[in-house]
Amino acid sequence: MEFYDRTNELKDLSGKYDEIDSGELCIIYGRRRLGKTEFIKRFMNEIDGEAVYYFVNKANKKELLRILSEDIYDQTGEREKFIEWEDFFEYLYKKASKQKFVFVMDEFSRLKDHAPEFLSKFQNYWDNKLSKSKILFVAIGSSMSMMYDIFMDKTAPLYGRMTWKMPFKPFRYLDFRDMFSDLDEKKRIEIYSVFGGTPHFLWFVKKHSQKELIQIIEKMVLRKTAPLRDEPTNFIMMELTKETNYNSILHAISTTNGTREEIVIQSGVEQKDVNYYLNNLKDLLHIIGTRDPLFHSKKPKPRYAFEDNFFHFWYKYIFSNLSLIELGNMELLREKINKDINSFIGHKFEDIVRELLILYNGKKIKNLKINFDQIGPWWGKNSDGKAEEIDLVVNNTKDRELIICEVKWKNTPVNIPMVEDLVRKSVFINASGSFKYLLISKSGFTKECIEYLDTKKMTYLTLEEISSLFEDAEKNK
Repeated sequence: MEFYDRTNELKDLSGKYDEIDSGELCIIYGRRRLGKTEFIKRFMNEIDGEAVYYFVNKANKKELLRILSEDIYDQTGEREKFIEWEDFFEYLYKKASKQKFVFVMDEFSRLKDHAPEFLSKFQNYWDNKLSKSKILFVAIGSSMSMMYDIFMDKTAPLYGRMTWKMPFKPFRYLDFRDMFSDLDEKKRIEIYSVFGGTPHFLWFVKKHSQKELIQIIEKMVLRKTAPLRDEPTNFIMMELTKETNYNSILHAISTTNGTREEIVIQSGVEQKDVNYYLNNLKDLLHIIGTRDPLFHSKKPKPRYAFEDNFFHFWYKYIFSNLSLIELGNMELLREKINKDINSFIGHKFEDIVRELLILYNGKKIKNLKINFDQIGPWWGKNSDGKAEEIDLVVNNTKDRELIICEVKWKNTPVNIPMVEDLVRKSVFINASGSFKYLLISKSGFTKECIEYLDTKKMTYLTLEEISSLFEDAEKNK
């Protein structure tokens, strides 16, 4: 399997290894399918010293120790027979007492259920011996809730022993582009908007990336045997209890503006309980996040939104249409998806533009200086009390400079009335200072609109220019 990106992560872990002079207990955690195992194998191949990799099976203590002995023999040629966990810890101490030694335990969190005595014994051995050796012990976990219970909860058996942690996240759009370098920007944005940045998912998608988007969706998700058909709900079931409530909440977020009130009404989860579920989805699993508008004198109520594109797509289009899949009515489901997929991609395009602006913070885009300490959407009311929204606002609080951004993913070019409407809405922003404008359009701009924008000294970007900006950012990352 070809390895993509994770350059900064490799640099961080390699730096930790190079500087080791006492025991390091490092954890790498993140949900399944993000490429943690491929990453650690790449790290092990790149270092000069000795390293052993061990995958924790769902087995009892005796079997775990037997497999551990075999893995060490296969990778080092050393014959060891472990009867108790202490035998294994003593082996680690001997290996790392004089020289650097890397030991990796993949799916470490399984030990909590299958060998709970390991954790308390490891704690004792770490405190008394291993922390004074030259070991780099890497614990990898896909069960984020269990990794939290083991290492980060104040009552956790290994709380306070961790010396370094790496939360593993999906690819950013910048990183994703490298995996699909053979596609044009439009197609890349379409695929990323639907399938997100989970490497394992993208390996399936890559095989069919030359097909039309709806054909890719059908092969990956809609068919009864599609490889990604049940991934989101299986993940929720594996990580959390009361998955029905989580499923209902995620579906509610996918089909509303994501306010707490809307989530409570649509999901049916009681108001007193909903914060518990939302916090787990946000802080523990990082599937959702909050969106806070800028320039409100009173702190507004946040909106919940998906951080993971594929989860968003699945709960919006698949969760409530599983009956159609079972009945084999693909045509009707394709129609439902095609009906507003452009609007769905448009919201994800806003996130991509936000990422681009962050990449260029402190630099120029065309003649527009990008320099900000706040970025986010704006929503509020106009003079008639009607709701208004602006996709993105970039704010330099020190110099009181704002950039008002409009992001369009439509099949028609932007015209002058669309620009005038953006200027009209910006009047209602509760901020003073200089206002500049940035417009981004998938389908470009009419000739008259370009002349208007040039006259008004407003900055505008086409999809081709977006592509070039990302290319330049990739060279410098």
